[in-house]
Amino acid sequence: MIKRLRRNIITVNMALVGAVILLIFTVICFNSYNTARNDLFHGMNELVNRDDRMNDGFNKELNGGATDDSAHVPPDGDKPMLGKRGFKGDKPVEISSYVLVTVNESGSVTSKTESNATMDDETLEKCIPEATADRGFEGELSEYGLLFVKRTDMNGTTIIFADNSSIYSSLRGTALISLALFAGSMVVLFLISLVLSGFAVKPVKKAWEQQKQFVADASHELKTPLTVILANNNIMSSHPDSTVSEERQWLESTQEEATHMKKLIDQMLFLAKSDAGASQMQQIDVDLSEITEGTALNFEPVAFEKEIDISAEISPGIIVKGNPTELNQLVHILTDNAVKYADRQTTVTIELKKKGDNAEFSVNNRGNVISKEDIQHIFDRFYRAEKSRTTKGYGLGLSIAQRIVEGMNGKLSVTSDEENGTTFTAVLPM
Repeated sequence: MIKRLRRNIITVNMALVGAVILLIFTVICFNSYNTARNDLFHGMNELVNRDDRMNDGFNKELNGGATDDSAHVPPDGDKPMLGKRGFKGDKPVEISSYVLVTVNESGSVTSKTESNATMDDETLEKCIPEATADRGFEGELSEYGLLFVKRTDMNGTTIIFADNSSIYSSLRGTALISLALFAGSMVVLFLISLVLSGFAVKPVKKAWEQQKQFVADASHELKTPLTVILANNNIMSSHPDSTVSEERQWLESTQEEATHMKKLIDQMLFLAKSDAGASQMQQIDVDLSEITEGTALNFEPVAFEKEIDISAEISPGIIVKGNPTELNQLVHILTDNAVKYADRQTTVTIELKKKGDNAEFSVNNRGNVISKEDIQHIFDRFYRAEKSRTTKGYGLGLSIAQRIVEGMNGKLSVTSDEENGTTFTAVLPM
């Protein structure tokens, strides 16, 4: 699943970013093509315009008119619009290869100028009618791979033809460079996506592994009471004539295991609701001092049976914002944990005091020291240190306690050493 998720992240990331990069390069190629085409038309317009001025000056010279350039250069602000693009003073591209012809009204060629290019008469006869028939000032003859620009005046129609291969050559070059850059970008993007996807799926991988472990541990914990219940039922079924009092041993065992199983299910449901964010209960002002005192009193008989003393140092009137049921559960879990794992003839110390803007609740006992390795996992679900395996429980209590504290924006911590014993401390905002 994790590998498939990672592949999906990489695929989606590369598809989206790749599409954007491809669109950018497509726009660049299209813009390059249009720029080269416009520049070529610009240069052709300039050549036709220059030829028109030369013809106009020659005619005026024959008629005794002015021959200086100022006679046919329009004043500033009154420059002619050359072609449908209307170039106004942009420096044109110098065109070295072209064919320029002038035709009369009947379509006959009256003059022809070739510059580094030639056109045979047959091709010229086909191109001129198509160019003159076009209503625009410029256009393209795709069949012949030519661009043309034309001007009509009193001397006839002047047409210039230029090969458009340079435009497509420039486009091919730009396209090849863009493809190379696109391929390189995709390689780099793949490597980046590979690394980032690893970071992205790390929390998912951890959650997935925790879920699998949770299911495995829950199944194991539920299997034991179910096995006992089924075994008890089989035993009682083998004695169909026995009375209830005779089978009381098996009935009590079944009741006990069913109660434990219900408790386990309730704990798992609480954690599941916490994970889903659905366990938020109404927050009210709660007297934590009263809850702590009540819990300490309730555990006195249990502690007495284990030859353990309970010392309670509880400051009165400590009010916190929370849920009474959850706070009672928190104090009960930590106190029960301390009594359960305390050595005989030792003291469990329960302390509640105000510290700054927070309430600090702590429970200390003397018993086996929790190793550094176990402390790292002490709040994990179903985790139980090897020394506590013989004590009955499911390993969910401390996980629930941590969730309750975190739900109140508090902090639950633990310290354990030979000198000071084991202390669980819950810091809750007031």
